[in-house]
Amino acid sequence: MESFFNAVGSVTIILLLTATGYLCGAKGWMKAESKAFISKLLMTIAVPCMCISGLRGNLTRDMLAGSVRLLAVPFLCNAAGFVLSFLAARLMKLPRKSLGVFLVMCSLSNAMFIGYPMCYELFGEECVPYVMLYYFANTCFTQTVAMGLIRWSGGSGGTTWKDGLKFLTTPTVIALFIGFMLVLLDIELPSFIGSYMRYVSGLVTPVALILVGYIIYEIGLDKLRLDRTLAVALGFRFLLAPATYALCCALFGVSGLARSTFLGEGTMPVVTQTVVAAAQYSADERLAAEGAALSTLACFIVIPVLMLVI
Repeated sequence: MESFFNAVGSVTIILLLTATGYLCGAKGWMKAESKAFISKLLMTIAVPCMCISGLRGNLTRDMLAGSVRLLAVPFLCNAAGFVLSFLAARLMKLPRKSLGVFLVMCSLSNAMFIGYPMCYELFGEECVPYVMLYYFANTCFTQTVAMGLIRWSGGSGGTTWKDGLKFLTTPTVIALFIGFMLVLLDIELPSFIGSYMRYVSGLVTPVALILVGYIIYEIGLDKLRLDRTLAVALGFRFLLAPATYALCCALFGVSGLARSTFLGEGTMPVVTQTVVAAAQYSADERLAAEGAALSTLACFIVIPVLMLVI
């Protein structure tokens, strides 16, 4: 029960930060331009700094040697999510416009904007390397498979080699590789650079959650409707996903903090980029927006319950 009450406290903090973003939108203090700036700040500067600082400060060579086995868990679970959700979509006879969005909602989680703050509050700084490993696998699928499916749903083509190149040159992925190399070569950063990165890393949790709150305001709580498709997607996110991660962790011998982090990350809401991509490629934007908002609100109830069993 101690884990449950700790989770309730952590979720309350995260809910208050999210509510702050909603309030900023309701008061007119945040606009669409603010959202674009915050996203750029986080994904170009703050998150890369967090990747390097978190990996160098919490990852060891021994942990890095075992990272292949650890990475197998999120890669396999994400792939299983796409296969199982495709079968479910066929049974429901979803139209093409909704199919890609549905598959992404069921299979991929919001690993950074909500997953990182949630895991950090629940498990502390020691979970950062495992969050980064999960995020790497999740981002691989997001930037290639997910974007290709949503583009196809909107009537455009699928993933091209340019998408793979774009993924490899994103600041976060470059930062992950730098962080791994610093650990592998046992290189210490100059103290002033390390301090700068720690300060900037501190922006990620509060600013990301304020952004999530604004996105929920932008979608509108009064527009949320739980239909059959969304109910199935939430079932994947909050029931099937943690079960799949628990099974894969058992198969690969992943336990302790790594297992808890993967279970927590795998049970996070719909990845926010789904909404942006659906709008950009003319896929089912309404389904994506409602799925992101409903799953975000639901996770504040699901996570404390999850902590009772992990």
